Amino acid sequence: MIQNHLMKIRYKNSRMKGDYEAISKFIKYEKYYFSLIFSDSLIEVNMKEKRKLKKALLVYNPKSGNSDLILNNFDLIASSLLKNGITLTLYSISREYNELTNILKNEKYDILILSGGDGTLSKSLSQLYNEEIEFPDVAIFPTGTSNDLAKSLNLGDDVKKWVDNIVNGKAKPLDFGLINNKTVFLSSYAGGLFTKVSYNTDKNLKKVIGKTAYHIAGLAELTNIRKFDLNITLDSGEKINEKAILYMILNGKSVGGFDSVIDNADMNDGLMNILIVKNIENPFDLPAVLLDLINSNLENNDYVRTVTAKSCVIEKIDDEVGVSIDGEEGKNKKAEIRFISNRLKIFRQ
Repeated sequence: MIQNHLMKIRYKNSRMKGDYEAISKFIKYEKYYFSLIFSDSLIEVNMKEKRKLKKALLVYNPKSGNSDLILNNFDLIASSLLKNGITLTLYSISREYNELTNILKNEKYDILILSGGDGTLSKSLSQLYNEEIEFPDVAIFPTGTSNDLAKSLNLGDDVKKWVDNIVNGKAKPLDFGLINNKTVFLSSYAGGLFTKVSYNTDKNLKKVIGKTAYHIAGLAELTNIRKFDLNITLDSGEKINEKAILYMILNGKSVGGFDSVIDNADMNDGLMNILIVKNIENPFDLPAVLLDLINSNLENNDYVRTVTAKSCVIEKIDDEVGVSIDGEEGKNKKAEIRFISNRLKIFRQ
């Protein structure tokens, strides 16, 4: 008869040594569940009252900058979640995001874990939004290069922390942007200077030196700055008409590898932060402008303009100007953008 909440079972079969290290299984016995954790000489059986297990789907992008973290730590992830009553299914994704919707249409998951860069997150959620699939509670394992959203949410940079966000954190509401009622973005929608850097930088170089690859590519782009006519209409009716070299629609603080561009950004206020860098006639002023962007020193810079809005319309800009959506290449066309609240929840502390 089972009497204790923790039983220790010793075994003498030496053939089991090593083979079962870091392996975790969940076994049902009558009205109890047992979590078995094998080590060299001990099996610990943690007895828990019978309860309904939660189901998590881990979607990872094998082409993201640090994707090896998922496979190298999969035993840790799976066993840690299982100890807390969460079963885990792994799904690899690269381009066929529509397959994700088929999975979630056919089976219900309580938690959707998205592993990859910011582009992987937005593409996955765009698919679900367009198929009218309700978002499960979302956890983020940021294995991309910049991971702007993860920085804005302070999710940490190691696997144990990411798992802890699920186990000991809470799924909290997060705003997201919607472009032309179709494309979701979580961090940024941008056009102009540096926007091509994120998707044109060599992928192999990004894997080797990380976000430094972006900085190198960005320096090269400074030799060919292109100005363009920017026309934005805000939901208030205000019209913005500027000669610009860059605009960004931001949800959080971080963008393009810079940790805190808009220091007071709130990702749960229903508002977008619009940042515009006007045309810089004197090239010697450019370094000071860039430093102010990096240091979130925007109020006293005549070249930088910031406003907030619930929605806006951006007219199509010059064909040669690049557009990015969460670091991925976007289409340069008229964009109607609105922010949506209380539909998406992200695990965090």
